[in-house]
Amino acid sequence: MARPSIIPAVKERLEAYLDELETAYQSQPDGKRIATLPATNDGKVNVRALAHAIGLKQTQEKYLFERDELTSLINLVAEGQALLPIGARTLEVADKALKERLAQQAKAAREDAQAAAEARAAEQRLLEELGAALTEIETLKAENTRLNAQLELIHAGMYVQLIP
Repeated sequence: MARPSIIPAVKERLEAYLDELETAYQSQPDGKRIATLPATNDGKVNVRALAHAIGLKQTQEKYLFERDELTSLINLVAEGQALLPIGARTLEVADKALKERLAQQAKAAREDAQAAAEARAAEQRLLEELGAALTEIETLKAENTRLNAQLELIHAGMYVQLIP
């Protein structure tokens, strides 16, 4: 037979403890309130201290992270006391990974833009060279036509003065 769930008992103890902390927090003067919820030095909820305060074993601390019905209660009080919620470190890691990915994408975009600019410059240079080559071809065609005409006149027996 399965053992009964410990979650309802944990939830009951947690609710009572959070109510005490919230009452203590609200009894402080406005503008000078200090968080009564256990917190770390960097302003996050200290789940280990919270678990210890409600009498959970170290092996049971995981429930405060894993069970949404417990996590949401704690995060609600934490938000009211201007503390970062449970899982804030996870969010920081995700934010860091996202920032790194965005930085990599920005770097790739800069490299792509540089490559595109270089490709446009190379294309422009090739178009200019092509234009110069077409002009030279037209000039050579005209000279070839002129020389062919002179040659035909010479074959026809006419005296033609060659102009270099």
